[in-house]
Amino acid sequence: MENTTTDISLWQQIKKGDITAFENLYDSYADVLLTFALQYTNEASEAQDAVHDVFLDLYRYKNNLSDPVNVKSYLLKITQRNILRKNKSREKLFIYDEDHQQKALEETSFEQTLIEEEKILELNSKLAFAMQDLTEKQRKALFYRFNENKPYEEIAYILDISVESCRTLIYRCLKELRKKL
Repeated sequence: MENTTTDISLWQQIKKGDITAFENLYDSYADVLLTFALQYTNEASEAQDAVHDVFLDLYRYKNNLSDPVNVKSYLLKITQRNILRKNKSREKLFIYDEDHQQKALEETSFEQTLIEEEKILELNSKLAFAMQDLTEKQRKALFYRFNENKPYEEIAYILDISVESCRTLIYRCLKELRKKL
């Protein structure tokens, strides 16, 4: 992806100290950066702080800015770095027990959380792909059982099959999905 002419122009004007260009860049990317930041933190205020820090640093160091290959990518990377830096500084949470002795609770590192989320996304993607091979009746049975938490008797009634057939249907679906995953 290359810079748009507008991004390049705004960047050059910011380097010269043009406040209007700075405001235009903020208006263009603040929402995008906030949405991006929320992927790394559940705290909206933390995400907003990270985005605002990006623009404060741009303004503060405008005289020393180099020309990035891609303005949007540059802003995203700086936002990510700000959030990771804040998370790393809070890696350990300290509490006190009844004896007022300090104990450290190890939080899962941010990188580990990201890896786990990626694994879950990959597994969900594989599951969705594998479910496409199931019949509509099989997908409905699984949906009612696991999404709606319905008992076998109710699912059997909805699908107009016996309870034993319903159990067998769901068992075979799960067996097939496990095999594909």
